[in-house]
Amino acid sequence: MIKRCMIAAALAPLLASAAPFENCPSQAFLMQDNNAKMYGIDLASGRANLIAGTLRLNGSEDTASVNAIGFNFKDQYLYGFRKESKQVVRIEQTVEGETIHYDSTALNVSGLPEGIHFFVGDVKVSGDAPAEGETDNRTSSYFIYNKGRGLFEIPLSNDLNASLTATKQPGSETWSTTIYDFAFHPITNKLYAMESDGDLFEISLEPNSTPELVTRLDIGTDTGAFGAAYFGVQDVYDETTGETTENIIFYVSNNNSGNIFKVDLTNVPDDKSGYNPTTEIFTLGPKSGQNDGARCAIAKVEVTDESMDFGDAPLPYRSALDNNGARHVFDPNQDSQNLIFLGDSVDGENINTSSDMNIDYSDSSDDGVILATDFAAGLTAQVIVTVSQASALYAWFDWNQDGTFSEDEKAIDKVNLDQGANSILIDVPEDAANGNSWARFRVTDGQEATLTAYGAVQGGEVEDYEFETYGSVSYPGQNDWVTLAYEDRWPYLGDSDFNDLVLHYRTIKYFSSEGVTSYRIEGEILGVGASFHNGFAVRLYEKDINSGLVKVLTAEQIDSSNSSLFINGQAVPQTIIEPNRAEAIAIVASDMWDHINVQNGCEYFRTEVNCDVNAKVTFSMTLPLKTALSPENAPGSMLDPFIFASSDHYHGDAITDGNYRGLEVHLKNQAPTEAFNTALFSVAADDASNQSESLYFQTENGIPFALAIGAPWRHPHERVDINRAYDKFADFATSNGVSAPLWYNTVNTNITIQFGAEQ
Repeated sequence: MIKRCMIAAALAPLLASAAPFENCPSQAFLMQDNNAKMYGIDLASGRANLIAGTLRLNGSEDTASVNAIGFNFKDQYLYGFRKESKQVVRIEQTVEGETIHYDSTALNVSGLPEGIHFFVGDVKVSGDAPAEGETDNRTSSYFIYNKGRGLFEIPLSNDLNASLTATKQPGSETWSTTIYDFAFHPITNKLYAMESDGDLFEISLEPNSTPELVTRLDIGTDTGAFGAAYFGVQDVYDETTGETTENIIFYVSNNNSGNIFKVDLTNVPDDKSGYNPTTEIFTLGPKSGQNDGARCAIAKVEVTDESMDFGDAPLPYRSALDNNGARHVFDPNQDSQNLIFLGDSVDGENINTSSDMNIDYSDSSDDGVILATDFAAGLTAQVIVTVSQASALYAWFDWNQDGTFSEDEKAIDKVNLDQGANSILIDVPEDAANGNSWARFRVTDGQEATLTAYGAVQGGEVEDYEFETYGSVSYPGQNDWVTLAYEDRWPYLGDSDFNDLVLHYRTIKYFSSEGVTSYRIEGEILGVGASFHNGFAVRLYEKDINSGLVKVLTAEQIDSSNSSLFINGQAVPQTIIEPNRAEAIAIVASDMWDHINVQNGCEYFRTEVNCDVNAKVTFSMTLPLKTALSPENAPGSMLDPFIFASSDHYHGDAITDGNYRGLEVHLKNQAPTEAFNTALFSVAADDASNQSESLYFQTENGIPFALAIGAPWRHPHERVDINRAYDKFADFATSNGVSAPLWYNTVNTNITIQFGAEQ
């Protein structure tokens, strides 16, 4: 265990009367600008507090800059190098009534090259911390570095008037490494520094040693001067053992971006070959062209209050401070004004280690996101996100369920939101794993260049949600259509223009680990060229053409109360599963004419010359099952789409008993439903169905009354025989598909609807 000083609140020194700083403060100190502004940085949150707008020198305001600062955790003072006078200074607190000043006192140091400024420095403390009541026999030295001049050690003394002698590290004047700041490892007392490209160096204090490359850290595009380096102690929870250990973390801040990266350097091997510690952005600190930092290297980096909102996804997700979980200082100005959050409220938690998540990871203020639809592989889902004001949204979905939110799982990347509710569509990958997983949503003011699923942000909120991903099988494909085309004068062939009803059609079957859970049927009405009134329905039925095996769902298996139908995006309040049937027959429309508008001057919908301007009519139907069904028993693929005669509308002389619903037209050789009037098979007409041979809905020479074309298709003009529009169709139909299987690619465009397929 690391022996360290007592840790107190970050700003406790402001109330103290002693000259040294608070014992091992958790905050880091950052010196910026030419007049030495000093900030206190909470590494856990990235929040910066201005401690001193200027320093004083010998009791007077000092406009000089101070660099190369280091914190001495033996005597609790800061040490730095004053640029203007080229002097080493000690920085302390001075209390005058209710006013606190930060005074620098020049030390009497010899042995430094004259006229040279040092902007890289830190303090090394050697020896074991004394037990209570024992004498502190530790020693401390201030180290400063200038490229080309070398690394100098200055032993420190409590006597401000003592004569101190600087000693140069042999050979250090030849180091070629570009060092902006360094920090001493509190256990090994080796120095660590990072170059602008992410190269991490270890520096031993052995004579004539040179900086040794540890590894090149992955910092992405965030290159540039890393002008502030710190060490700190962080409690880390081991999920396997259930134990919490104290790890040594190296923090380094980029001047340009303000990003503070973290690297775990608890155990750095002597042999660096193959050693590749990971780095990532821990938090966002202040930006500056001139940046220098120091910190008590043995103080813990931890959350000390409830000013931060954390994520709530459980282990192994990263939601706590110890694994750099997502967190937001939701009230960065501490004035409760203009807060950005999701839903109705936001509050904070104190979550230092992942073991805290085992106690209770719920957050009552997580109320800003509604998962409006199911998440199915390969399809599009909808979320409703409510925010307190205009803001930027990020979201990650753990599609592969590996317990991490990776960058390639970022589903929403800095999408601008309006105040209130926002509807957002999410594309679910085709390879998304089935089952329960987690999503992370982060909302900010959008001032950041980008954001990952981890680390601290000033302002905003993070909310995590559990969701279930379903698998899906789409027929003919998630972005493809089958074109269905019907002749409605069955059992008579009629004018054979196959445009009485033309539509794009697609089925989707969803499944979870328990089996098939629901169906979705989607389509676009492309043309209605019928004088008769027809309905359109789908029976959840499949017959294997090779084995003859029939799979059919019953009406009782459908969760009718949660089924839905949308036409042109509007919910249709109708009974979807046809009543009083054993089979599950889903009615899209009882009369297609109820849902289309005919273009002015046209008799039909998109089947006549110059009558193809009207937009297609879309429909979608969702049919959840009451109980998941094993895949081998669940119908799929095409299912059984068919048209039927609308009630109370004349539909030809074949119907003599008023049973209009009893007339159905199915695809070739598809048996009709239980609602079909089998007496119609006896009508003397063009149909040559033979139930004993399972031949249905075709003429004697094999011409069907309904087509399923495996591609978008341009249907014939009104009263144009399909054989004129597609001269290879007859070969295809009469040969049962053996000849001319691609008959639909040979088309007379002058007599077909030009935009039947494309529009």
